Amino acid sequence: GESGHKNVPGFSGLTGALSQIEADALVICTPTRTHAEYARMGFVVNMHVLVEKGMTMDWDEAKALVADADSAWVKFCVAQSYRYTPCEQAISYILSKPDHPHHPGEIRMVDYIHQQYRPEPRNLDYPFAMVWDVASDHMDSLSRWLGRGKRVTAQSYSTPWTQYIHDANLSAFIAYESGAVCNYVMTNDATMFQWRIALQGDRGALVLTNHDELRFFPKPEQQLGVAEGQVVPCDVTEFTSPEACIVDRFFKYIVEDIEPGISGKSNLRTM
Repeated sequence: GESGHKNVPGFSGLTGALSQIEADALVICTPTRTHAEYARMGFVVNMHVLVEKGMTMDWDEAKALVADADSAWVKFCVAQSYRYTPCEQAISYILSKPDHPHHPGEIRMVDYIHQQYRPEPRNLDYPFAMVWDVASDHMDSLSRWLGRGKRVTAQSYSTPWTQYIHDANLSAFIAYESGAVCNYVMTNDATMFQWRIALQGDRGALVLTNHDELRFFPKPEQQLGVAEGQVVPCDVTEFTSPEACIVDRFFKYIVEDIEPGISGKSNLRTM
């Protein structure tokens, strides 16, 4: 009503909406700690469910949610948006084409750096909230490109100026079954912004900066040499909006039974 939309019903809780509104699907955009409860409420009334990332905050509960959706014969998806940004789609396309001129070769070294100043905890007020809420998108992208993880060494920490009750920053080394090793950094207490992914292989490096600038750096021809970065177009998909892409995949999953990378089952790898 405040936005000018007339006759849009509002409810103080999900129970009223589920009992009074005729619908085929439920879209959940609430704090992560509520996802499991609300998703199950949808499953009980045979609704397909699209839930915001992360799926939930516990591995065993994530497996149980996927099983519950299967038992209810409904489709269950998790809205991981980063994988559908134009440049991340371009990376996935390039990595699927070994003969592509911008293919980095066999990836062995990876940097994923996301530093941001996000001083207000808001709903990130529980232990390891930055993992279940923020890092889930990062892990989803990395698992899409690098496959299954094998080993993680990590440390969470706080800064003297933090407003968070629990640690809001994380540094980790993630080893993948493919042989790739990722240096991962995610911070909410940073006093500068930095967002960069570098995928380095034997032919060069694909580097994505600030979600929208993708460059390929061929391997230098001599020791300590510097290569000129080549701009890589990110126009490999018809979708420019990750949200539109998510809705399209969810719709096709329901109507055509085409399972997307954001299905609950596929999202277990991210979890």
